[in-house]
Amino acid sequence: MNTHEDEFFEISAVARLTGISSHVLRVWERRYGVVEPHRSDSKRRRYTREDIQRLSLLKTLVDNGHAIGTIARLNTAQLEERLANVLDTRVSEEALEVAAPVGVCRIALVGARVREAVRAAADSTPAMRVVGEFVSDDELLSSLRPGSSDLLILEHDTLFPEDIQRIQDLIARLGVRRAILVYQFAREDTIHPLDIKRITALRAPVDAAEIQLACIADIQLALRSGRPVSSTTGGEEHRPFPRPPADIPERIFSDEQLVRIARLSSVVKCECPQHLANLLSSLVAFERYSEQCEDRNPSDAALHGYLHRTTAECRVGMEAALSEVLAQEGIEL
Repeated sequence: MNTHEDEFFEISAVARLTGISSHVLRVWERRYGVVEPHRSDSKRRRYTREDIQRLSLLKTLVDNGHAIGTIARLNTAQLEERLANVLDTRVSEEALEVAAPVGVCRIALVGARVREAVRAAADSTPAMRVVGEFVSDDELLSSLRPGSSDLLILEHDTLFPEDIQRIQDLIARLGVRRAILVYQFAREDTIHPLDIKRITALRAPVDAAEIQLACIADIQLALRSGRPVSSTTGGEEHRPFPRPPADIPERIFSDEQLVRIARLSSVVKCECPQHLANLLSSLVAFERYSEQCEDRNPSDAALHGYLHRTTAECRVGMEAALSEVLAQEGIEL
């Protein structure tokens, strides 16, 4: 048995990597026998990489209109062939002009903290290519031609239902197959419905291996030389999130600076800059989350206002600590 087969994943990890909720996955196993997971000594489900590959293919076919009951008994090769037929039909109907090498899953990326993981995954996977890196959805839309990417990887500190709609609008407007959403804070009832949408949600932080596994279905399709249909369907404009109140101190370090500081541990002996940068990234994300909850939930606005201000105060203290550490270490940004 090889090392890949020796590596197992819990059901929660499989749900994050495939976009199939744990509940739906259990139903698919019970009713259709889609996979037969191993069992640990404590009877917990344990899945292999091959299971994840098969489940990703099934999920992508279901997203393209196939009933799970009609494809559950197909083997992996048959699933890949079925997906290739779906893509071939779309391409022939639209006469889509392929503008990138055959056999490559083209990835568009929005976000600073997830960038290194995506780059590392692409560097070690010939079938993955990052075709654009952007700092915002607006820059993505203004810079990327519809049909020029297969997969979106997006970074969000917080996640609300309107964010899901906005991401689906991006999928439609850019003509991609799917999006991978890396988030830090969200309600469970926002995440769970994603198993029936064209979005895979991964809880931050993520590494290159998780990105590779989440991209399995898209890589399989790219290797079969398929390309998605371009779409220029527009979406509604969304208002930007409200700015912090005037009494909330401004940030000292940007997301980009925190990413750079977090990488300093490989070149300096002290790992405090890295640890402080990671703590600050989490504080910033929760600060944004509590700020948005403050405006969304009038019934408990006072509580979320308190959380917002308290988190901002913690962030200011940690920024001062990081500034002092950088000064002591002689590090300039």
